[in-house]
Amino acid sequence: MADLVKSKVKCYKKKTKKTVAGETKVYEYNQYQVPLKKSDNLACSDEVFIIPQNQFDAIIEAELIDHQQDLRQHKGAISEFQKDLADLEWKHGELSRSYKALVSKNAKTNKKLRLETEKNTTLQEEKEKLKNQLQILYKEYQKIKASHETETKKGSLKDSADKKEQDLWSSIRSRLTSKEVKDQEEQ
Repeated sequence: MADLVKSKVKCYKKKTKKTVAGETKVYEYNQYQVPLKKSDNLACSDEVFIIPQNQFDAIIEAELIDHQQDLRQHKGAISEFQKDLADLEWKHGELSRSYKALVSKNAKTNKKLRLETEKNTTLQEEKEKLKNQLQILYKEYQKIKASHETETKKGSLKDSADKKEQDLWSSIRSRLTSKEVKDQEEQ
């Protein structure tokens, strides 16, 4: 802020004598003086502005009114900002709760996903084990089937040979039986 110098204007009457057309006239006018102190720290070549107290008071009052209006506007802005801040804090609280719920849900989902992945991995391993066992059993089945077919062929050949033998014996028996029956009838 500017340094202000306060001083009182000293006023006194000055008289001058002038001779006009041989006649001496005395003129009187006011002379003004503004005394300055050495403590005001003004140099001889400094220019100064002098403002009367009533105008200075008017300037200060106008500035004070401007500052008061600015202050009212700032207070209004502050109250608006406080309302916005309260609203934002409420929204922040809601978002924080929502975020915490989502984080919790995400953690649960990740845990379920991890468990399902582990379960899937376990099932895949079991599937591979069962597949290997099935392949082993299938190979054994193929061997057994092959040996069974071989045995079946041997058995069917034996059966057919036995059947032929039985058929032969059956036919001989039936012929013999029929001859015996005829012989008995003839007797």
